[in-house]
Amino acid sequence: LMHPLDGRPVFAYPWEGATLVGTTDVDHGADLMQEAAITGAEVAYLMTALDAQFPDLQLCVDDILATYAGVRPVIDTGAVDPSKEGRDHVVWQEDGLLTVTGGKLTTFRPIAEDALKHAARYLPDLPQAVAAAPIFAAATADLQKSGGQAGWQIIARRLPSDTLLRLQGRYGLALPDLLLCAQAGELATIPGTLTQWAELRWAARSEACCHLEDLLLRRTRLGLLLREGGRAHLPRIRAICQPELGWDDEKWAQEQQQYLVLWQKNYGLPARDTIPLPEAA
Repeated sequence: LMHPLDGRPVFAYPWEGATLVGTTDVDHGADLMQEAAITGAEVAYLMTALDAQFPDLQLCVDDILATYAGVRPVIDTGAVDPSKEGRDHVVWQEDGLLTVTGGKLTTFRPIAEDALKHAARYLPDLPQAVAAAPIFAAATADLQKSGGQAGWQIIARRLPSDTLLRLQGRYGLALPDLLLCAQAGELATIPGTLTQWAELRWAARSEACCHLEDLLLRRTRLGLLLREGGRAHLPRIRAICQPELGWDDEKWAQEQQQYLVLWQKNYGLPARDTIPLPEAA
């Protein structure tokens, strides 16, 4: 949809059982070592667009589950308005360190291919990129050929077809291990999401979670899909993940406190008095 105030395109689309709304594009003047957060003005901007497009929904800020923001890397060409900068990318090497910057999400494949070409001098056995290959190849044939560990296919057949398809697309050849690590009740869907409890166990066990924020904001997206970052579910999350992570009670309490503070600061709503919008749209 086009924003009623300035004509910029704004998107509202289904994502992981919620609706993702964006984007904004403003200059970032804060310390780059600090995580970015949405501003009250950006919240109002996006809510104004939604109200214009979906007036019958009577949306208000209380309908927002979470927010997130990031700093987009651009190649500085001297444009006065950063939004006018190109989306080109640059790859360079320094003493064996390969660095990529710039680009955009929709050019991820050319960026990856460019990076592989530059890395080839260090990795002589690296396969050549095949431009015509599908970006996401179905894992079904490979899973069946590999056989996996006995019993995972029985578990898979008990799952709804859409759930199995989602897990297969996300975990590929790791799917058998994920299904077999699930304990009683952990292949149920977490209310309000499309995520299974077993995904938390798998992430804690296999995906290098150094902090609770890694688990809830990056390995899974529960911190963006559940109110207050999933605070109400933290007891069960703890029961599943604390043994896998090997954290004692003191470590878990510290991580939980740090996560909730971070979520409120960077993923929740900014202070209401900074949002120039009535509570009811």
